[in-house]
Amino acid sequence: MAKKTKQKKSGMLKRQQQKRQSKMIRRRLAMPKRVSQQPGSTEQLEQLLSTLPTLAFEPELADLRMDKTELKTLLDSDSTEVDILMKLLTEDFIADLDQRLAQLEEANSEKSIKSVLAKATRHQIANSDKIPYLSNPVLIALFLKTRASVEGVELDLAGLPAEMEEFDKRNHEFIQELTDKIEASEKEETVAETGEDLQEYEQQEERTPPIEENIYKKYIKLVPSEKQEQVEEDLDVFLVDFHPPTVAEWDLKLVKRFMSKWFIENANPLEEDLDSMRESLLSLFQFLAEEKLLPDTLLAPATKYLQSE
Repeated sequence: MAKKTKQKKSGMLKRQQQKRQSKMIRRRLAMPKRVSQQPGSTEQLEQLLSTLPTLAFEPELADLRMDKTELKTLLDSDSTEVDILMKLLTEDFIADLDQRLAQLEEANSEKSIKSVLAKATRHQIANSDKIPYLSNPVLIALFLKTRASVEGVELDLAGLPAEMEEFDKRNHEFIQELTDKIEASEKEETVAETGEDLQEYEQQEERTPPIEENIYKKYIKLVPSEKQEQVEEDLDVFLVDFHPPTVAEWDLKLVKRFMSKWFIENANPLEEDLDSMRESLLSLFQFLAEEKLLPDTLLAPATKYLQSE
């Protein structure tokens, strides 16, 4: 297989990710949480956030307003602006908004910015227990449109950014407090997830290897140098990702389960990947048989099965 053109086995990708993840887990335990950013990611994020509120002016949402009568009543009360907004976000309003966003999502191609933003907004709404409504720019934009309408002022797309900024200024203290709570909650979740990841990693590390390390190294040294890398990739998938029991327990049923089911479902191999795996397994089985480690009843049927596939 040509290294530059072949599709890597998902099992190998998974193993590489696990190695990187284990290092990341140990770093997390030793230092505060940091947000990694690629060049340009901050600018892209800011552009997306600034674009989100414009969904409120899309045809599907153009006539959508919160309860104007209720808003007039609340404006005459002692309620804060944030409290007013939250009281107007009724189940009926949220359901109507979600339906309109779904229509907007369907009306545009899957990869279009409008479809992506509509999907992201629906995700925020569906996960309001973790992502507060107040952090949703579309909801704020719809509130500002409704308020402008009640006050007899027309709020258009051009005037929206300034109104959004003024809303943030008026409610800065509350928004900052909310942001701090979200970050604290995320930190707690990260610590919990890190603990779970580390426990899983340590459990993987404690698993009994199918073949003694010194035996495996002895075998690899016997593999021709031009095939060594490919054989190691194949056997990593079999020995690490699939993780069979110790070699003394191997049988034809296990080999068939790996080749005809697990490898197909988890690695999505090309025909050349299948050929390479068969060759690597045959070579390993022959070596283990010579070392008197492979069960006596396995080599012949396994050879016949792998060569006939």
